[in-house]
Amino acid sequence: MELTAREQTIAELITQGKAQKEIADELFVSPHTVRNHIINIMKKWNARNSVDVARKYILQNPKQFFTAICFLIIQSMIVFNCETMEIRRPVRNSNRTRTSRKYE
Repeated sequence: MELTAREQTIAELITQGKAQKEIADELFVSPHTVRNHIINIMKKWNARNSVDVARKYILQNPKQFFTAICFLIIQSMIVFNCETMEIRRPVRNSNRTRTSRKYE
């Protein structure tokens, strides 16, 4: 099903990570109206939550998110192909000697 222009705008703002109150403030409507639009979007797209709405919006508008998608692909390649680099664990440069306190 096609979304109305207002629903498209709200789906885009959800994709940008904005909360219902922020969307309402930006569009000069009540948060209840935004919630109704989100419910309509979720029914039309058969989405379970706002993450599904964002995912489906990105998949329908890939040109708008091309740069972000490329960045995520490059980032995932770096993370999964750096077996020799210990980028996940901090490197300790010194071996500190532990001292114990003597209580009297």
